Amino acid sequence: MSGSWVATYRLQLHAGFPLSAARQVLGYLAELGISHVYLSPCLQAVPGSQHGYDVVDPSRISDDLGGEAAWVQFVRAARELQLRILLDIVPNHMSASRHNLWWDDVLQQGPFSSFADFFDVRIPQGQPFSVHLCSLGKPYGAALEAHELRIEVVGGEPRVKHYENSWPLAAASWGELLAERAEPCFDELGHLRSVVVPGAEDRCAYQRHAARARDLLAAAAKSGRLQDAVAGVQDDMARVDAILRRQYYLLHGWKLSGEITNYRRFFDIDSLIGIRAERPEVAAATHARIQQMIAKDEIDGVRVDHPDGLREPLQYFERLRRMLPDGRVYIEKILENDERLREGWPIDGTVGYEFLAKVNRLWMDDQRADVLTATYADFTGHSVNFGQLVREKKRAILETTFAASHELLAEAALKIARAAWQTRDLSPRQLREGLERLITALPVYRTYRTANALDEEDRRILLEALQSARIGSPEIDAAVFDFLAALFTKTDLDAAEADFIAMWQQLTPAVMAKGVEDTMFYCYDRLVSGNEVGSQASLIGISADKFHEFCHYLSDRWPHNMLATSTHDNKRSEDVRARISILSEIPERWSEALHQWSQLNANAWQNRLPDRHAEYLLYQTLIGAWPIDHGRAWEYMLKACREAKISTSWHEPNISFEEKIRGFVGGVFDSPDFIASLERFVEPLILPGRINSLAQTLIKLVAPGVPDFYQGTELWDLSLVDPDNRRPVDFARRAQLLKRTAQLHAVEVLADWESGLPKLWMTARVLRVRRERGEDFSAAAKYQPLVAQGSHLGRLLAFRRGENLIAVVPRFTMTLAGDWGDTRLPLPGGSWRNCFTEERVQREVSPAGLFSSFPVALLIRDSA
Repeated sequence: MSGSWVATYRLQLHAGFPLSAARQVLGYLAELGISHVYLSPCLQAVPGSQHGYDVVDPSRISDDLGGEAAWVQFVRAARELQLRILLDIVPNHMSASRHNLWWDDVLQQGPFSSFADFFDVRIPQGQPFSVHLCSLGKPYGAALEAHELRIEVVGGEPRVKHYENSWPLAAASWGELLAERAEPCFDELGHLRSVVVPGAEDRCAYQRHAARARDLLAAAAKSGRLQDAVAGVQDDMARVDAILRRQYYLLHGWKLSGEITNYRRFFDIDSLIGIRAERPEVAAATHARIQQMIAKDEIDGVRVDHPDGLREPLQYFERLRRMLPDGRVYIEKILENDERLREGWPIDGTVGYEFLAKVNRLWMDDQRADVLTATYADFTGHSVNFGQLVREKKRAILETTFAASHELLAEAALKIARAAWQTRDLSPRQLREGLERLITALPVYRTYRTANALDEEDRRILLEALQSARIGSPEIDAAVFDFLAALFTKTDLDAAEADFIAMWQQLTPAVMAKGVEDTMFYCYDRLVSGNEVGSQASLIGISADKFHEFCHYLSDRWPHNMLATSTHDNKRSEDVRARISILSEIPERWSEALHQWSQLNANAWQNRLPDRHAEYLLYQTLIGAWPIDHGRAWEYMLKACREAKISTSWHEPNISFEEKIRGFVGGVFDSPDFIASLERFVEPLILPGRINSLAQTLIKLVAPGVPDFYQGTELWDLSLVDPDNRRPVDFARRAQLLKRTAQLHAVEVLADWESGLPKLWMTARVLRVRRERGEDFSAAAKYQPLVAQGSHLGRLLAFRRGENLIAVVPRFTMTLAGDWGDTRLPLPGGSWRNCFTEERVQREVSPAGLFSSFPVALLIRDSA
């Protein structure tokens, strides 16, 4: 491992932007001042994958990205430019598709597959192996009647096909297909299907009979009899059904997914199956290629995707640290507002969502929050009880999307209760309800207890959640919560109890993510710049003291933490949020515009009942992303309405409602009066929004940690949620602009606001300072707040990094309007040079003078 961590830059790899294309931008990134290229997952994923999280073969580089040869060339090019690599890895799940040969083998051979223990399939105790696959476009019987389930020969073996999906047929069913039911091997394989836990003798028998069946199938294929058999069975639905009944899986319509899926998914995505990374053989197989990269010194660090999905995250982090003792381990961990990363974890920090949440709120004026809240409630008629809404949405998700997982959890709890005479007669219904109330009351994504370890933080969280659930559930017998409290806080767990706790801890993050991030964030739209991954939509604004306190914490405990302001998971880019947040400064003006626009656009509803929630969201979206075209706005609104799950959803699309929203969006864009009014409203917000963006970027560049840039955001970027934020980035334009920056002074840069040059220029300058003055950004360079004096001291945020750097940024510039009055910032002793203007100051500065040539400042102590 070599090279200091100056800054990371995230690149999204896919077939349209493979490693060869990424290699072409390395020169630009090096010139910008980036030290580490931060790559999205690059192991073999489903062909055509746009994100790489659906891995099918972790042993090689993706063909879509150029394969192994492209990886070698990319690494070589990066090294030549002194760039290092941070790689996103996916330990929690893989693709559950025909492209995943491990999973395909499990579906064909069930518990006799060598990979049966790789995947988190949850079979009730005492039941034979059978996976419920909810992949059909209609119920099984209807799909069968419509001849949508076809048997085909692929590679000499029969498979059942349903449009783009296909699944293997177990050897036990080949006799039914070939009409060779008398052949003993098929009967024996049929008997073995009922085996619950195969022993050594069962495995030997299976291998022997499967080998015989394979020989018979090969002979049939060679003679053409297999092809004839397949052709002959297509129109005989009874025979097709008889064949499918002999599989290690059952096919179902997609609408049953939440109710009967019996494998752990990545959230609610059926095509992503959880893997058992806690098993050493699974970890070894899924990390073999990563281990090779580390051994060859090709990567400096890893970003661990969704560690909360793992059964034992700490065990995984320890294993990863042994693999990468000198590199960095970052985790995609979402922390609630006051939650802290666990002290004992052998990692270097998170990917920075919690930093994003804090710095994002600096541009929200909490003094005007009441006016915003009243406007939102009045216009939409929606509840403003945030806590109640969160519980409602989590409960709805648990009862639908994760109904099967919840049922399995409740059955496990009931079995534990019945094993003790004291709790044998607990009501199954009430126990299930009590678990539901506990999950909805949990204030964090998950706890991290193990079979024999429960730290005090987890104990506190659990007991407080149990108390909240108990108070809110007077109809549930107190004995149910007494049982749950004893179980969750028990010091040493037996095997059944440990399995129950593990299942619960893997379920709660999924319920939180789907209930809050992917539902509530689209329902509670008071100020949507606060509805961001890792943030709490109920919180508007943050005091300077609280922000400084958080940065102190980073400096003392996690000095290498990543600092993000935009990511591939964002609901809105940093620049969209920075502009929308200005509405908190001018809530009366926003309220007036809102009602005026509603009147202007009344006809756009085409005599249909208006949806004020969708209308309120659309106006904020247009304000934040303007100029945005009709197509992008409609695509966003469709996704937002389906995610909200109020009048339509992905699961049950309401075409009539969606057409109403489509018509309204179209009518809004077709109204010249509205567009003119919107532009008049947005125009005064553009410059303050850009100043907010520059300010939060400077804070990111100077605060304790490693600044992270999402592709393209070094210029103004007005992107919405994916796939909008994954549009192609014009790197050639950025490289051309970067070439101009070396010769330009601050005043000249500000003459070109529109191109985004000020953001790029400032970023390049500060990254150069980070490279040249590494000691001033080291873990030893502590964070110290500086406090302004005067009538507008709350509108200035300043802090010192170590002894030689001071960052100063304005807040709430929309309503400040440049009038700083008597505000002054006292400076530590010595002479200070403004990195952006080359002006020198000492003792104290006036913000008006400090920001006269550039709207933010980085002061460097003169060495003289």
